Amino acid sequence: MCGILAAQYSKTSSLNLPQALVSMKHRGPDQTGLYSDKNHNTYIGHNRLAINGGKIATQPMLSDNTPWIISVNGEIYNDREKLKAKGAVFQTNSDSEYVLKGIELFGISFVASLDGEFSLCTYNRESNRLYLARDRNGSKPLYYYHNDDYFIAASEIKALLSAGVPAVWNKHYLVAKERFLVGAKETFVKGVFSVPPGHIVEHTNNELKSYPFCEQSPFNPDLFEPCDISYEQATQEFSQQFEQAVNKRIPQERFACYLSSGIDSSYISALSARLSDKAESFSIGFPNNPLDESLAAEKFAKQIGIKHHTLPLEHNDLIGSFEKSIYHAESIVPNLNVAAKYLLSRKVKESGIRIALTGEGADESLLGYQFFQYDLSSPLTQQSGPTPLFEGQATLETALNFTPSATISAKSNAQLFKSLRSADFSEACYTTHLVAPHSDIVTSSIGYSQWLHYNTVYQDYNLLALGDKTELANSIEGRQPFLDNSLVAFIHSLPTAFKYYNGKNKRILRDAFTVNFPHLHVEQIKKPFLAPTNLTKNITLYLLDELHELSNRESQLGIYDIDKVIAFFESVVKNQTQLDFSEDIVVCHFLSILFLQKHFNLEA
Repeated sequence: MCGILAAQYSKTSSLNLPQALVSMKHRGPDQTGLYSDKNHNTYIGHNRLAINGGKIATQPMLSDNTPWIISVNGEIYNDREKLKAKGAVFQTNSDSEYVLKGIELFGISFVASLDGEFSLCTYNRESNRLYLARDRNGSKPLYYYHNDDYFIAASEIKALLSAGVPAVWNKHYLVAKERFLVGAKETFVKGVFSVPPGHIVEHTNNELKSYPFCEQSPFNPDLFEPCDISYEQATQEFSQQFEQAVNKRIPQERFACYLSSGIDSSYISALSARLSDKAESFSIGFPNNPLDESLAAEKFAKQIGIKHHTLPLEHNDLIGSFEKSIYHAESIVPNLNVAAKYLLSRKVKESGIRIALTGEGADESLLGYQFFQYDLSSPLTQQSGPTPLFEGQATLETALNFTPSATISAKSNAQLFKSLRSADFSEACYTTHLVAPHSDIVTSSIGYSQWLHYNTVYQDYNLLALGDKTELANSIEGRQPFLDNSLVAFIHSLPTAFKYYNGKNKRILRDAFTVNFPHLHVEQIKKPFLAPTNLTKNITLYLLDELHELSNRESQLGIYDIDKVIAFFESVVKNQTQLDFSEDIVVCHFLSILFLQKHFNLEA
């Protein structure tokens, strides 16, 4: 497991690639190397590297008889026998070689057949074409920057900044974050974009183009052909597919299952315990708190017979780790959950484990979130005002006569954020890069609600900030059974009533669990994964200390007026001893901005 670094540039470019290499060391147990072709103008990172005396020694994955070079970050689960039948001869067990052999045989379109969590970079030395790609869910990050002098890509934004990409705030991102509507392509740095999930970005002759490699994106559930199947048959098929998804992700070594009191992680843990004797479970405990799940998790782990680890966390643990978590997450976040997840991943690493099975994706496909349930039980008719939040919103909502409840809640703090902007930006209305699909792609209200979440909070927060990035900061490789290609496609083909029925969310998952583990019991209504102890005055005082320090250095705070922000939080501390939920989001929002500003020296 490692990061990726790749570049194509002119001889006049001032890229600092060795420094970018250093900035990416933490992404895994291996470091990321560089490869130079015979013209010394193309560099590609790889996962076999030794650094001696400041010199870079690489063992890049080059083809023996074709012009292809490749670097892969992630895990691929495809069966090698199919390529062997086509004449492929393998020298190693690496995923990089598997993908390389497939591209040799079938070209870049081969990535559409890949099963797993991955981002990759591949380069053809004859055509001088550089390709980037991410799996269809976007499980692994990959970013790029392009101008007249060079094209550079990396698994982390900090590597691009270390290489010389200008550190300038993306104002569109800042405004979109105020409403939780950051699109899948956007980042906090101007001109730095994320490779869209399920897409290939191709660079040649200083020209850039991006196109999807799969016909049916999991982000568009309405595109999947409905399955004519009874509920009993669907439950049986779901059980089989989910077991296969878990089984293919179980390594031949000790591994972790992140376990809460909910059905997602409980089913993964129970299946893991049945399929392997190397599974161990890990939970977070918040002592003396109503949202604590550790006791229920410990009880469940004992029932399924696996070794369990509980990480007790206090308020100061979360605050003390938040800055480091933001540095790794490279995102503005609404709560301290990233700190909790960062500390949990560190606990797994300290236990001598490097792979963890996680539950991302279940709430998205199986309609587990409350806003999905609200949209199904009490759907809103079209609510969008004269100024749409993103391109195409009004057109789609007119066609469906529906507005997702998530867009309404997204406006709750919008006026407050706007009031804290600097004078230069107070009235500016920057657009997000998010673009609504046509009504022939999204044909149902719940499909629209799912599309919106998949392309915003799910990408920037759930999968990356709360998932891969806090895990890889501790060299933990997260694997996500609920994002299995076949499983997601099957779930999207099922009627909505199989997933949500009479107030019961994740219906088919719960019933499959009951059939397969009748002696086990899981809470029907799970406590939300929250770091609850941040709802106090202490974190606001901590933020104020950091803001005053930044103000004393006459530094900026993105598009916001630092004096206005300080005055606002001083009034909060004066008038309250405890924050309500919406104010808590604002505190974490500005702490995130402050730490990004502090570590990356961003200009407005």
